[in-house]
Amino acid sequence: MKKTKKKSLIVTAHDFGLCHSVNQGIVWILKHPSNIITELSLLPNAPGSQEAAEIAKRLKISVSLNTNFTTFTPLSSNVPSLVDKNGEFKKVDVSKWNFSAIETFREEDIVKELDAQWEWFVKNVGRKPSAILSRKNEFSDPKMLIPFVEKAKKEGVPLRTPVWMWKRNYAAQSFVRQEGVKTTTNVFIGIKDWKGRFGYDMEEEGDKLVKDILKSEEVSELIVFAGFVDEELFKISKVNWQRGQFFRVLQNKEFITSLKQHFQLISYQDL
Repeated sequence: MKKTKKKSLIVTAHDFGLCHSVNQGIVWILKHPSNIITELSLLPNAPGSQEAAEIAKRLKISVSLNTNFTTFTPLSSNVPSLVDKNGEFKKVDVSKWNFSAIETFREEDIVKELDAQWEWFVKNVGRKPSAILSRKNEFSDPKMLIPFVEKAKKEGVPLRTPVWMWKRNYAAQSFVRQEGVKTTTNVFIGIKDWKGRFGYDMEEEGDKLVKDILKSEEVSELIVFAGFVDEELFKISKVNWQRGQFFRVLQNKEFITSLKQHFQLISYQDL
């Protein structure tokens, strides 16, 4: 009997570079015998970015640029449409999916900051990113999607599928593919957000997560939040103690085995 080809799944550790505790927790997990992470999404403008870049230099794992346009401060200067009066990126509210701040962004400022974040990655990691991602999927907004697609085309790298509210956005995805940019099909969030509206509790809903990914077409991505927890993390992220939950997930042999049996775990380098 001919074996059925496994579906491909990218497992991405989100927020690599957010802070020291997140960085060290992710490094610890990568060495764990039950590790399923195949991709790191490196933030370029967070408190732990420089440390993460140094770590990435030593790792063979695929590392993508986790662009960030709504948290902390820009890497480029003179991008007035992107920032508030304090010089920080204008805030968005993911819990209500309010991204209205992007409406005031100017395309030239988006391009300038995107280039700056790309250049930071290449300079500090010493190689091109495996793909262009986004911390809050800001580029699912039409105003940002075109500059991001153009950047991905120019650099010859994949782009995470532009989902909206973490759900498939067919029109935006079709545009990405029509432009000849490689992309994924669906994004699954491996954590319940603090409002309980998005994502899966991998401890309680592991079976449902696997079944839902199996229903998905082509290549899917599972985003996991992981890291050690300390006071710094609590100050800069609403998703804090939940990151420690992933350490318990690694102890769930049934879930880890199921994931490895049902999917071919790949990275963005493999697209």
